[in-house]
Amino acid sequence: MSFLEPYIPNKERLEQRKSDITMSLRTDWVFKVIALLTAVTLYVYVQTERNPTIQRSFNITITPVNNTEGIDYDLESPTIAVTLSGQKSVLEGLKDSDIHALADIHKLNPEVYTPQVLLLQIQLPNLPAPTLKGLVFDPPMPSTHVQIYQPAVKTLSVTALYPKEPPVGFRYGNPEIQPSRVRLMGRAEKMKRVTHIVVNAQPSGTGAKVDGEFIVQARDSEDRPVEGVQLEPNAVRVIVPLQEEPPSKIVLVSADISEPTAYPYTISEIRVEPSQLKLLGRPERLTNLSTISTEPISAKAFTQNQTVTIRLNTPPDIGLRDDQDKPITSVKVTFIIKKMATSEEPHPIKPTPEAGISPKAAPPNRPLGTP
Repeated sequence: MSFLEPYIPNKERLEQRKSDITMSLRTDWVFKVIALLTAVTLYVYVQTERNPTIQRSFNITITPVNNTEGIDYDLESPTIAVTLSGQKSVLEGLKDSDIHALADIHKLNPEVYTPQVLLLQIQLPNLPAPTLKGLVFDPPMPSTHVQIYQPAVKTLSVTALYPKEPPVGFRYGNPEIQPSRVRLMGRAEKMKRVTHIVVNAQPSGTGAKVDGEFIVQARDSEDRPVEGVQLEPNAVRVIVPLQEEPPSKIVLVSADISEPTAYPYTISEIRVEPSQLKLLGRPERLTNLSTISTEPISAKAFTQNQTVTIRLNTPPDIGLRDDQDKPITSVKVTFIIKKMATSEEPHPIKPTPEAGISPKAAPPNRPLGTP
């Protein structure tokens, strides 16, 4: 006989124990069910007290996505209010910025110009998927209205803006813009505000010419940027050559009067606009020039104040520039005419360049019959 035999239950003992357990289950099952339900209830109560279900309201910013190029639209509101129900531990830590409301613009019909309903996609990227399942949204399917505007189209020329003051001894040549015109598209009321297109072109370095791609801008009549207008292309190439400035000299402009006024009228004053010009040429050539005269002007028929535009008598080897450093070929000459009394002798205007009269001006007129 083994020394463990007294400790090993025999078959009769096992049967008796099994019978006792069965009898116990049959007689005490009601109490056991009550105990189980009580335990579950206590567990739920404790969990509810520790982490109850609450509601919180959020004001979420709507973010447009998948915007189709060329579509101009307005959201009914930039934000949307939603209410979330869920566990207190989850909702207490949420901020408005943690919730994303995405508006998929690609789902809109671009040819419908009445407000359209667009369902929003609500995302909480910082919460795990199991936690999201316990959240309830109100409204369950948030949406917003979107207004699409019919685009207006027009084409405008581009104006290049570049430094006004070139390096010393140089000047900027005529700008070349490629392409010189751009296509505008946008909301009609915005397009009406656009009066011109500009490009701010800057040289690549000190003493360098302007040559590069630059962004174009739509401006209004007060030179303010107009937002929300699509430009095609949105950048142009601007080339402004840097040319060496030849020797120059500032001189006066004189009016060459070939025929004076007829008696009893006389010229009391002559005004030339512009009165000064810049000459460009060889130094030895500029030394001999102190004035630039106009082509001959006949004042014989003038009986009242007159303003005429007359070409300049420009030497072939000389370049002329105005005060804006632009080439000039003509000036405006204003004659102030005075009527003399019958007994009054005319007094000639001293023919000096400062007075705007060429030294070659004709002698003063005299009354009829006067030698």
